[in-house]
Amino acid sequence: MQRSLLLAITTLVSSFIHAQTYFYIDAIMIQPAVPTTADVVSIDLVGNLSSTGASVVSASAEVVGTTVTVSIHVMDVGGLAVLVPHTETVVVGQLPAGDYTVVIVGQYVADMAHTVDHFFTVAGTACDLLDIVSVQWHAFTDTMIVVHAQNNNPDVLFDYPNFILFDANGDTLAKETVNFFGIAGDSWHMLRVQDGAMIPNAPFNGTLELWTLFTADLACSWSAPFDLCPPEPCATLIPMIQNFGGALTIGTYSWSISDDGGEVASGIFEMTDQLQFDSDTICIPAGNYGMVVIPNDPPTGGNPVFNVSTEGWISGPSQPVAWALPVVMPFTFYEHCIDGTNAVAETAAITASVLVQDGSLLICRSDARPLGPVKMYDTLGKVLFNSTTTSNTLHIPVGGITTGLVLVQVGDHVQRVLVP
Repeated sequence: MQRSLLLAITTLVSSFIHAQTYFYIDAIMIQPAVPTTADVVSIDLVGNLSSTGASVVSASAEVVGTTVTVSIHVMDVGGLAVLVPHTETVVVGQLPAGDYTVVIVGQYVADMAHTVDHFFTVAGTACDLLDIVSVQWHAFTDTMIVVHAQNNNPDVLFDYPNFILFDANGDTLAKETVNFFGIAGDSWHMLRVQDGAMIPNAPFNGTLELWTLFTADLACSWSAPFDLCPPEPCATLIPMIQNFGGALTIGTYSWSISDDGGEVASGIFEMTDQLQFDSDTICIPAGNYGMVVIPNDPPTGGNPVFNVSTEGWISGPSQPVAWALPVVMPFTFYEHCIDGTNAVAETAAITASVLVQDGSLLICRSDARPLGPVKMYDTLGKVLFNSTTTSNTLHIPVGGITTGLVLVQVGDHVQRVLVP
């Protein structure tokens, strides 16, 4: 009997000790009161300590999903038993947009805050509604990087915007010159690669910043890995024809695109009295290509011109339709990505074609770069023609110079040609 009574008293005393409260929480306040995803969120626990000897030893917050659990450890070393007002601030950090619940855990703590104090909402900012769809090389030049942005907030336009791309060291890689009043819906932004910038040869960690008001205010910032090459195995290309003349162009045109391995795509353009342009959409890998457009009907007027472009109507090279022998339009598609993601640029062997055309030799370089030094020899090694050009095409008049077999040298490329 005595033993049972002693056990009961011991249990009661133990329960009393563990039921002691050293910190009474009367209110939970979120700082700032209306937080956004751009804010560092803090939680103020407002209440009273149980005595002058009570104190908060530690307090921390853990976020799992939308639950913020505040763990708090309180102790009392003894003191005057009077209530001491106390506010304990716990830093949570930046949070994604959403509705959150606060849960208080810990011994010697009494959570007496109102139910509504345990809930708060983090609102999204204008930057959260601005999607960066892609950051990639310009498809037809290595001097530009293209940012595709999509603004889903009609109330914020980011007045006079420009993007800047930095590498992991904070060095400026590419910068946009202000060209728009704002960003509305889909928009495509051209960032010029800065002089001397070392663009990484593979996906890299960097920061993309959006500035407004002519680079006066920093509006948004994204730190992430960037891959400047389009996803494999291919990227969108839009071959197109359009009439730039003053008269109507009516008829059909056969078009084809080829690489060193042969034809990769082909089709038919058609222009009518109601529609003076036509286009197609294909998907091809990065590489060096040539496009040919052949009219299927006699000329009816106007000035038909064909070209290639990508999504966002980002244009590449263009060329008038030839009504005699077809003229190849060479172009390079995502040069830095030809050998894979952000491939190291190497000096490629020159690929040139030599055609006999109207009493002359037409020499074209397929990668759109300058031909440079061009020489023509007879079979005995005599130099018949010697010139250097900055164009990617060259006409050599051969009438009166020679007939028969000649050798044409463009850089390291040598081709035998039979001159009639």
